[in-house]
Amino acid sequence: MSRTDANDGLPSGTWRLLADSRRRYLLECLQPEAPTTLSALAVEIAARERGEPTETIDRTVRRRIEIALVHNHLPRLADRGVIAYDPTTDRVVLTADRETRRLLEASLRYSNN
Repeated sequence: MSRTDANDGLPSGTWRLLADSRRRYLLECLQPEAPTTLSALAVEIAARERGEPTETIDRTVRRRIEIALVHNHLPRLADRGVIAYDPTTDRVVLTADRETRRLLEASLRYSNN
């Protein structure tokens, strides 16, 4: 039997995953069954964090975010079944079930207000 966060029915630790702004940006960039590349995610996240257009994000910034994603954020989300990451192709895809996606979307909308 899996543990859940108090009164919300989500797997234990889900709210901690969403507490990090970089993970929220990552989830906002993903669409179900539409893989995207690690590089594209890193550029989009950098643009959101900096409030700049994606075209202005340089290679060094992109690379730093890629490293943080691979070593921290992607494994955490993959362990919770929210995303899948294939390191051989550098593809990331949203894999959360419909109910979890609905709750994630609601929490992302709330965090953006």
